[in-house]
Amino acid sequence: MKLLRHKKFLQTVFLYSITAFGGPQGHYGMMLKTFVHKRKDITEDELVDYVSFCNMLPGASSTQTLTLIGFKRGGVPLALLTLLIWILPACTIMAGISFLLDYFDDRNMQFNMFSLIQPMAIGFLLFSSTRMMQISVKNTITTIIMVVAAISTTLLFKTPWIFPILIVIGGGNYQFQ
Repeated sequence: MKLLRHKKFLQTVFLYSITAFGGPQGHYGMMLKTFVHKRKDITEDELVDYVSFCNMLPGASSTQTLTLIGFKRGGVPLALLTLLIWILPACTIMAGISFLLDYFDDRNMQFNMFSLIQPMAIGFLLFSSTRMMQISVKNTITTIIMVVAAISTTLLFKTPWIFPILIVIGGGNYQFQ
């Protein structure tokens, strides 16, 4: 009966789960809009802390972050229910599509409907990165690191070593207070 008071939260998690798109970076922007600004389940600082913590853990950081929000609201039972509601639509859709692969393979079909997925994903990532930048970049050195990282990834994106190099450079300039 305790879980009934979280009905609206679970409905929001379900709606979020069927509309979530863009990976962890895109999910951050959607979580910020849904669970911080609209519902006020957590604060913006808490969300940044949750995302940072979950990015250090192995596994799906969006799933972990959302489960952590459920845990904060209602403990372990709500966290487990949040996790189940979050994964159910994606698992159902992927299972359904897996059975249709043979059907699509036998037909010569046009896939023009998927041409807008890449621009949509880029839009989600730009929105999320802009919001994260407004929260995270607070002094000159982090601004410089952000600009160098953005230019480096744009120009050197073809080499897989760019990301470890940027992480080491960015982490080397960070000082604990």
